[in-house]
Amino acid sequence: MPEMLQGKDKILLFRKYTDRDKAAAKLVFQTEHTFSYSRELESIVTKDGTVVQVGELESAVSISAIQAKDDPVREMLEDAVKSGSRLEVWEVTVDEDLDEDLRDDDGKYPAVYCQGYLDSWENPANVEEQSNIESNLVVELEPQTGMATLTEEQEQAVQYAFTDTVPESENDNGNGDDDEEETP
Repeated sequence: MPEMLQGKDKILLFRKYTDRDKAAAKLVFQTEHTFSYSRELESIVTKDGTVVQVGELESAVSISAIQAKDDPVREMLEDAVKSGSRLEVWEVTVDEDLDEDLRDDDGKYPAVYCQGYLDSWENPANVEEQSNIESNLVVELEPQTGMATLTEEQEQAVQYAFTDTVPESENDNGNGDDDEEETP
C-alpha cells in the first residue's frame, strides 16, 4: 500500500551559483515551501471550435522559515536578493530518519534541482511570534529531477543520528575497547 509523503520530508538546500566549489547548505527552521509550476493557456475561438494556445512553463519556489540567529544560509540568501545573485536550489525528499526506502543503491535521495533569482525578501517580526523569513525564487528555465547526494553535514542538518553514551574515542570500534592491547 502506498505511504503518504509528509511535507516535513522535503527540505531545501541552497548555494550561490558562483560558489559551486562548496556544498549546498540547508536553511535552518524551514516551515514551508512551495514548488509551483504554471503556464498561460489562451483559448482561441475558431469556426471549428475552441483551441488552446499553450504558453511557456513558469516555475517558482516560495520559502518560509523562522529566522535563526547566526545562520549563514539566511545571510547568503538575503545578500543574494540584494545583489541579484543567481542561486541553485535543491528540494530533496528525505525523512527525518534518513529512511533507507527513499535512497537509491548509490545512497542518493530523490530531488528537484533548479537555478533562479530571489525576487523578494520579507522579514516580518510580530511581537507575539518568532521572527520569520519569507522569500520567493523565480526559476530560470525548467526544474530538473534526479537523485542528490547528501554530505554527512547535510544529513546531520536533517536530523542528528543516534549517539552512544560513551565518549566517541571509546566508541570508535563499536565495542568500547581500544584496538591496542593493554599492558599490565
